[in-house]
Amino acid sequence: MPAWKCPVCRKGHTVLVPKSVIMKETAASKSQHSHDAWDPDWVESVFTAWGVCSNKACEQSFAISGIGGVDPEYDDDHGLEWYDYFSPLQCNPMPDIFDLPPKCPDGVSTELRTAFSLFWGYREACAGRVRVALELLMDHLGIPRRKKAKNGKFFDLTLHGRLENFAGKNATIGSHLMALKWLGNAGSHDGTVSTNDLLDAFEVLEHALAEVIDQRSARVAALAKKLTKKHAK
Repeated sequence: MPAWKCPVCRKGHTVLVPKSVIMKETAASKSQHSHDAWDPDWVESVFTAWGVCSNKACEQSFAISGIGGVDPEYDDDHGLEWYDYFSPLQCNPMPDIFDLPPKCPDGVSTELRTAFSLFWGYREACAGRVRVALELLMDHLGIPRRKKAKNGKFFDLTLHGRLENFAGKNATIGSHLMALKWLGNAGSHDGTVSTNDLLDAFEVLEHALAEVIDQRSARVAALAKKLTKKHAK
């Protein structure tokens, strides 16, 4: 089982509870056993399992469920052998896919943790929650939702327009966040979001949050300037 960081204590990581995996072959899969061409890799199953936090002071439990099957593997000594595999679709509570900044706004954190929980089973919905998180991040950064037109009337800005507004202040991070908006659009409209797309998006977002919430680059620059002033001769 992957050693995901515990979202409760933030100190331990998930470990599999021994003998907790229960796998059941689906009815549709069982019905195919009589087919002349049947092979073990036709097997489809569902499973449940339990994880627990490795921190003895926490020991948070994790309920995990998903799908599985059988895959072939070739061994030099024994030839072809078949192994069960398990693909999780849900975990409750869901570990954070990346560490959120301590000062991350509550609304943004809530949406991102919802996105994390949707990551395995509902990729398009996951991308959609990332898009909502961007809207809330713009709120936190003071980027207006409305703009005054030349006729004096106000109109609502799209997320695209708000991100362009933000890019006027921070072009680099603005372009990064715009890429995440396009991913959110893909999830909403054409449903072509892959697992790797989401992992790339989370890496971009992790960096962006570190810059705009923690102001990491500005802090590092200030520290470097301080050291230079103190020690340069």
